[in-house]
Amino acid sequence: MMSSNYMNLVLVSTLLTIVVSGSVEHTVLRGVPAAQLSKYVSSKPFSCLDGSSTIPFEFVNDDYCDCRDGSDEPGTSACPNGRFFCENKGYVGTTIPSHFVGDSICDCCDGTDEYETKIVCNNTCFELAQKTRAEHEARRALHEAGVAKKMEIIKQSVVIKADREARLREFEQSLEKLESELKEKEELKNQAEIPENEAKEKHQKIWEEQRAVREAIAHDNQMREMFAELDTNNDSLVSIEELQKHTELDTDLENEFTAEEVRTILGADAVNFDDFNITVFDQISNSYKKLHEPIIETPVDVNDVVASTEAYLKQNDEQGQEQHHEEEISEEQEDEHDFDQHETPSPVATSLEHEKHIHDDTVPEYDDETKRLIQTADHARNEYHDVERRVHDVKREIEDLKRQSDVDTGVHGEYSAFIDQCYDYEEREYTYRVCMFKDAKQIPKGGGGEVIVGYWDSWVGPTTNKYLKMKYSNGATCWNGPARSLTVTFRCGIEHKVVDVREPTRCEYAMIFETPSACDETIASGTQHHGHEEF
Repeated sequence: MMSSNYMNLVLVSTLLTIVVSGSVEHTVLRGVPAAQLSKYVSSKPFSCLDGSSTIPFEFVNDDYCDCRDGSDEPGTSACPNGRFFCENKGYVGTTIPSHFVGDSICDCCDGTDEYETKIVCNNTCFELAQKTRAEHEARRALHEAGVAKKMEIIKQSVVIKADREARLREFEQSLEKLESELKEKEELKNQAEIPENEAKEKHQKIWEEQRAVREAIAHDNQMREMFAELDTNNDSLVSIEELQKHTELDTDLENEFTAEEVRTILGADAVNFDDFNITVFDQISNSYKKLHEPIIETPVDVNDVVASTEAYLKQNDEQGQEQHHEEEISEEQEDEHDFDQHETPSPVATSLEHEKHIHDDTVPEYDDETKRLIQTADHARNEYHDVERRVHDVKREIEDLKRQSDVDTGVHGEYSAFIDQCYDYEEREYTYRVCMFKDAKQIPKGGGGEVIVGYWDSWVGPTTNKYLKMKYSNGATCWNGPARSLTVTFRCGIEHKVVDVREPTRCEYAMIFETPSACDETIASGTQHHGHEEF
């Protein structure tokens, strides 16, 4: 076993660096932060910090890597994964990779990483400390000014919330009254529409009956005219030879209009007026054309047509009664006489050109009583619809107020100023518009439709303060890609404004938004603890 004197000699020679300045010597264990000095005790073996092994203490900082984590060489560059601690007195201690030690480059502001080289490192810790303090003060002043505005927003949010609740109660009370009034107006409207509808139906029925009479007269006149034109020999019959002249009735256009085809239409070799009316007219009326050029006649009023037709029929009736007192005539004469009773004389306007006058579909004007009932019903309907619109408006106001109440605007309502507010950010090709708690859009400057980047989703900040980020999701789908989305990161600022928008990942946008609502009271008061990562 080694003597204690020998052990002490080894420890002095291997663990301690002797710095000679005149006749004074200093011993230093380099590269170890103060928090870990208790683990480096020269009087007992050293256990690697990862627990992988235990070595004699003289192996620490012997420029040979014994521990897998490099913890046995904190003051040398022997271990590729080792860490060297820069004390940086007057500033903030930092840790650098151990292979930076002795590389002739000053990495520590106090230059302690180059203790074994001839490089002279200027101590810049004081200047860095001054710069850092200035940055800290500027940051603190920014947060202080922002917090002042944030307090105003919070105070105003309390007023807004109280006002919103009061308005909500008023609208709900108003809605209750309006819905009761709407029921009354609806009952009055229904009562007024009953006699109105009855009068309209009566008017419509009378008009339809009159139109049916006119159409019947027109049909009869058209049929009489067609029979008279077809009966070219005036024998009160339409024969196969007479109808065969109208080849437009031939449905088989490839062959001639044969007698058999005509007989199929007539149902016999010839038909009299009554049979023609019953079986033939409807078959041919749509295709039938006159053989001669139509005569251009002066338009005749439908009332004149009706009057002339009725006068003619009355005259025929009187003539028929007189003929019963005359001598017996032959059967052929009786048939001719029978046709004469149905034949329409030429002065009566029954041509097809007058059909548009007979089939007049214009409903006549309502009578004064019906007009009065319609006016009364219109007034009741207008009053009903007026109250209905007011009910709709009040319901929309209530929905808006409830929606605003449901929005999470922060623990103290610090983001309440954002409700129903939109903010734009201009870049080269697009304008990005975020409407808080609603949606975000990308608007092309060169024209074209706007694109929804996302709809308001939730707060997604860190667990320490979720209100530092918000998410907009389920935007328009990218071409062969995912749906667009936007993450808004808030940071302290004097005004509400977007300061940057980027697309770090395809279809996933990132926005930086400055606002007093994100300012921190602890930073403003200067009580926040700053670790070295702050610098």
